[in-house]
Amino acid sequence: MKIAKVTWGEAQAELSAIRHAVFIEEQQVPEELEWDGEDESALHVLVHEDSQPIACARLLADGHIGRMAVLKDYRSRGAGRLMLKTLLMEAEKLRRSRVFLNAQTRAAGFYAKYGFSQVGGEFPDANIPHLRMEKNLDNFSETLNARFAIPGRLRFQDSGAGLPVAEITTPDAMARVAVQGGQVLEWQPNGQKPVIWVSKAAVYQTGKGVRGGVPVCWPWFGQLEGKGAHGFVRVRMWEVRESRTDLADTVVLRLGIKDDESTRAQWDHAFDLELIVTVGAALKMELVTRNTGDKPFTITDGLHTYFRVGDIKQTKVQGLDGTEYFDKVRDFAKERQSGAVTFSGETDRVYINTTSDCMIEDPVFGRTIRIAKAGSTSTVVWNPWTEKEKAFSDMAAGEYADMVCVETVNASPDEITLQPGAKHNLTAFIGVE
Repeated sequence: MKIAKVTWGEAQAELSAIRHAVFIEEQQVPEELEWDGEDESALHVLVHEDSQPIACARLLADGHIGRMAVLKDYRSRGAGRLMLKTLLMEAEKLRRSRVFLNAQTRAAGFYAKYGFSQVGGEFPDANIPHLRMEKNLDNFSETLNARFAIPGRLRFQDSGAGLPVAEITTPDAMARVAVQGGQVLEWQPNGQKPVIWVSKAAVYQTGKGVRGGVPVCWPWFGQLEGKGAHGFVRVRMWEVRESRTDLADTVVLRLGIKDDESTRAQWDHAFDLELIVTVGAALKMELVTRNTGDKPFTITDGLHTYFRVGDIKQTKVQGLDGTEYFDKVRDFAKERQSGAVTFSGETDRVYINTTSDCMIEDPVFGRTIRIAKAGSTSTVVWNPWTEKEKAFSDMAAGEYADMVCVETVNASPDEITLQPGAKHNLTAFIGVE
């Protein structure tokens, strides 16, 4: 058995014959789905046994491994293993920081043996159950630093195996931003306690969100029937698109994510999503949604920010007086806020029709955190308190007393509809007074 790297132009007849036999004839994949226009620019591998072409696969420029096909009479002989190992080595040579694939569910165990982890739930592709699986290569942070590090200001370090985090330092503050989930994990102005809270029991794993920080909730906020809470981008690896210094010696980090087969199976729309994080004496987070398809779509979204406080029982949230809210603790009863929000038990409220700044008054730390926003007409205030905290394995006992969520969101019934080519900006601006 021999394997060779080939181009589509060199081996189109052999590659297409194998894929036609496996996918179109055997698995009944429609021809228009199989021939997707990506082959001419892809790197292909072709396996021969005794001069007979028996298997093929390809690697796209974005790290997508696919079209893994082995003729029926030649399976279980090691061709799949040979192709996967070869493509992983090629990805390393090309300095790809990660690879991913959409595995047929029945083959997920095979890919797991080679370090691929499931991201999200099962979805159909050509009426065949699939799972998205990702593998971060050993040189992930090294590759990102080669392209995006800023001496003395920004460098990527691993927070877990293959999970790079941008560590940012400016003259006024420091911050950490995880590439997985596009999640701000830390922001601390000079001379202050940390402003962003992360649990001591937080888990740093591929495909799992971190308890705390600023999870990105998109394209839905909250629980959607039959689907995961807060959308799918918070547990996926984002693309680093830009890093730079800006006015007042701030550091700007721009991350992005766009649709693919697995996202369209969960939410059938074409999109491009960016998170632009500006770190300095204040923290600015801008979530930019673009409709890149040919039909309108509707979203809810949010920057689910966890704030560090000295004692939740002494904490107040100002800025919502007179605002109507839905109380999730009381079966979504509709209420109206009177005065400041205070805390004496589980709190889970969606304040609607509000664009006001919120102020977290923290007498223990002697500070007020101001959250200004744009592109948002809802604010969520949340603390799990003692009993709900116990349901979270990634939250240490008693930590509810150290945090409060004041979230910049568009939550149902506040929804955003974007026409083809349109965009929406959701912005949170955080400062300490």
